Amino acid sequence: MSRARSIEYINTFEEIASVFDVINKIGQGTFGTVFSVRPRFDPNSSILALKVMVPTTGLRRIENELRILRVLDGQNGVIKLISAKRIRDHVFILTPYIRCKSFSRYYLTYDEKEIKRYLTSLLKALEHVHRHRIIHRDVKPSNFLLDQYTQQYTLVDFGLAHSQEAGDVDRNWTPTPMPLANPKRQFSFATSNSCKHKLTRSLVDDKYHLVRRFWDGTDSGDRLVLRSSSLSDLPNSPTTSDSSKPACVCGNRLTVCRPCLNYRKGPTARRGGTLGYRPPEVIYNTANQTTAVDIWAVGVIFCSFLTGHYPFIPGDSDFEAIHAFTHLLSFERMQKGAQAVGKNLYLSPKPSPLAGQKDYIYLKDRLERIRREMKEPPPLPPTFSSDAPPPGPTVALPRNYKFEVMTFDLCSRLLEPNPRLRISASKALAHPYLAGSK
Repeated sequence: MSRARSIEYINTFEEIASVFDVINKIGQGTFGTVFSVRPRFDPNSSILALKVMVPTTGLRRIENELRILRVLDGQNGVIKLISAKRIRDHVFILTPYIRCKSFSRYYLTYDEKEIKRYLTSLLKALEHVHRHRIIHRDVKPSNFLLDQYTQQYTLVDFGLAHSQEAGDVDRNWTPTPMPLANPKRQFSFATSNSCKHKLTRSLVDDKYHLVRRFWDGTDSGDRLVLRSSSLSDLPNSPTTSDSSKPACVCGNRLTVCRPCLNYRKGPTARRGGTLGYRPPEVIYNTANQTTAVDIWAVGVIFCSFLTGHYPFIPGDSDFEAIHAFTHLLSFERMQKGAQAVGKNLYLSPKPSPLAGQKDYIYLKDRLERIRREMKEPPPLPPTFSSDAPPPGPTVALPRNYKFEVMTFDLCSRLLEPNPRLRISASKALAHPYLAGSK
């Protein structure tokens, strides 16, 4: 284990160790490690989560995540940003701590009412995110956490999220600055190129007021202020355009010059996300991607509930995922979806044709067939006390359970291969299968 990802290393930061007791390491990803911490000044206070960004993570990516969390403001099931601080080239992000349990431990125990509640909660969170024209880009069960005590869901990890139109940092996205009680208490995201993005501490509500005061030394008038900079100050900006191609200096050399190596003939397509949850337009390297990227992932999660299989697509490559969904949705639908984004799909052997079947009936037949092959989990161990109540069922819905037809209609709309026709979060919430669910 890298020393930089250990509790011992975090405690070497006096600004952290003097304010928090670091309890456990609770998660680790590509760009950071998450620890559970408790404020020293109040042993009875709630445990918080402290995300420590990998020092090599680009400051642009970190600033982008903080901007998005600040705009979403912890509403409608989105994780709340309490505060953030930069110390010795490390960025620390403080959020509430969620005592969650793994999706694999509870998804089979859900009846239809609980499945509807899960989907409704996820779609409401995405509706809030998409209303701000933000793509989460990494929707999956491990990023939609169930608090095992409050039974509330929270959408987390916005490390890959971005504005749909402008990419990482929107040229026009300038939150209104609020008055600062202590302007000197600021820290700067700065690179060797003097890329400065002043960030002052946030006080959004009273719940985390003391935490911010002890960690940040700020007064109650402080707000999170992200001051925009001109894109020319930002290195490697994807929104910066240059009308002229850099001059070629290859000459008669046997090597390709740097301008030619760096010159791109077409727009760069984003491919971020998790294998098995990426939609076709991402796999096809489509340049113009929308919030529909997240909706496809909801459909994949829905398939896990409907079939009792998780992960639903266990393959090792995007090609396997395309192959699987072509057999699930039909070659005709997948081909139309590919052509809608300027691509062509070739597959051999092809699955059986739609032959006049409705899309959701074709999907229903295949998902039901997969469900019949669902493996029952091992039984729970016997209790030591004869007076203890027997454990509840580990599987709420048997493998021969029949979902109503409207269920598969919603799933088919979530998994629409054409991103322009894919249902939105708002319309999915109004679908007859979910309408009225809480």
